[in-house]
Amino acid sequence: MKKLLLFLVVFAAVLSCGKSEDKKDAGSGQAANSGDKIKIELVSKGYQHEFWRSVEAGAKKAGEELGVEVNFIGPEKETEIGKQVGMVENAINKKVSALGIAALDPDALAVVAKKAMDAKIPVVTFDSNVKGDITSSFIATDNKVAGAMAGEQLAKLINGKGKVAIVSHNPGTTTAIEREAGFREALAKYPDIKILNTQFSDGDKSKALAITLDIINANPDIAGIYGTNEPSIFGVAKGVEEKGLTGKVALVGIDSSEDLAKFLEKGVISGLVIQDPYNMGYQTVQQLYKLSKGEKVEKRIDTGAILVTKENIGNADIVKKMFPFGRK
Repeated sequence: MKKLLLFLVVFAAVLSCGKSEDKKDAGSGQAANSGDKIKIELVSKGYQHEFWRSVEAGAKKAGEELGVEVNFIGPEKETEIGKQVGMVENAINKKVSALGIAALDPDALAVVAKKAMDAKIPVVTFDSNVKGDITSSFIATDNKVAGAMAGEQLAKLINGKGKVAIVSHNPGTTTAIEREAGFREALAKYPDIKILNTQFSDGDKSKALAITLDIINANPDIAGIYGTNEPSIFGVAKGVEEKGLTGKVALVGIDSSEDLAKFLEKGVISGLVIQDPYNMGYQTVQQLYKLSKGEKVEKRIDTGAILVTKENIGNADIVKKMFPFGRK
């Protein structure tokens, strides 16, 4: 079913965009409308989480400093691949100066990313890459490293033994794949840890909660659970708290929010690997601006990750990254 859906999404993208006459490598491609005011479009995975609002804030700050127009959009849900493809198509039709994409699906978005580049629109990816590494730059966390950091923390918390569950976000996205891979590689050093089959929340807090309750009911001896993004670890923490298992089941996750910080401070969560979404948005616009001017950019920019615990959450640098808008 997933393959059929992907085929239909890609086929629709090809039909709506049409055949491009000009082929051009995006590495140094200058925007088609470079004589006008620079207009940068960022198509994210959505708006529903604090992470994306932080990315947008960083992007808008860079745009303000550079004197360019930045439009930040995304679908309502992180399962709406077709809608995201349509947003990229619209950006191509509007002839934006440069385009940033956080791909919900690496295959489907690779098709429209290529169409944009063929239309002489410079393209970079941020957070989640497209298949083939075809864009001029990829600005993101090293998600495999982040997953490994979470894995090492969880292994330490459970003394290297016991059952561990993974509640991931979207199957097929590069962030989910890499964060799980890094986590599994870190735990492979511990033969007494058994990892259960990965389950997916689709980036939905309620679904993550339901999954967690099912995991606990089916595995009363569960030692630890890993949530791969903000809504996933939130639902996991909510479920463990509801079951009265705070401090008995070790929880680690990736991402940050006000709610996750509170869970960390209460001891429900024992470790969060936080990203720097503000910097991710800022760097994305910086690279797109350079491309729109015909300048070269770095192929890969790692925006960094830090392990946050109850002990270091008050650190000034961590507070700045976790709460770019200030604490509520």
